Amino acid sequence: MSNPMADAKAQALAARGAEVVQADLDSPSTLPSAFENANAIFAVSDFWGLFGDPANAAKVKGQPLNVWAANHETKQLKGVINAAAKVPTLEHFVFSSLSDAMKWSRGKYTHVYHFNSKAKAEAYGRETYPKLWKKTSIFQAGFFLSNFLSNLIFQPQMTANGVAHFVGHLDPDLKLPFIAPEEDTGPIVKALVQEAAGKNVIAYREWSSLRKLSKAFAQATRIKAECIILEKGQPNIPLPPELSRELDDNWAYCNEFGYEGRDDPTIIHTKDMSL
Repeated sequence: MSNPMADAKAQALAARGAEVVQADLDSPSTLPSAFENANAIFAVSDFWGLFGDPANAAKVKGQPLNVWAANHETKQLKGVINAAAKVPTLEHFVFSSLSDAMKWSRGKYTHVYHFNSKAKAEAYGRETYPKLWKKTSIFQAGFFLSNFLSNLIFQPQMTANGVAHFVGHLDPDLKLPFIAPEEDTGPIVKALVQEAAGKNVIAYREWSSLRKLSKAFAQATRIKAECIILEKGQPNIPLPPELSRELDDNWAYCNEFGYEGRDDPTIIHTKDMSL
């Protein structure tokens, strides 16, 4: 199915002189022609697009939709890795992943599907294609700042007396990697392509906290802002049970082990790159 937003972005790229080739992550046979003669490939997938597509509800076959989406995302990414490994001209492969919540929590948090789906594919590529992985760097996108504008879970809630509440389960003083994806992804990926392979970068524009973010919001809008912490299992908006469980594990994992999996010794911060 055609995606109008993706089509518009493709047309904008074509207008600037880029050669645009169509491919489908669900049809691995379409990938070789898209990758033909490529020197660099940036592989990125979309768990939330799969989860939020109403057409996928009929494909789950008795399992929770987020479990299906995670397994399907891993399958899609394995297809990209398989195709990339066969490109003779390839010099740099940049793989968009997230920290392995299962591994770095030592099995404590098992339901962070939208992290682990990418981490599983990353592990597959590393184990299956060592030659490809010598050309590979990992891009871990930070916490999207756009969530506070477009996502009901994160949007500030205005009280009757005009106070903006940043409501959630994250420790307000936890340091998080905030990123504006549409503005920051390109320069960081470009730097990864230009530098030697083998990096595992947590990508962000600001290493900060929700408390500092709320203060910046208050300064910019002149609206008083406060951080409100919810108890585990207490959603700020109604959610399907399977999604509520996933997000509970997600917040707890970040609070205890870091969004980036802070025990991972391979992590490089954006501030340490030549941007």
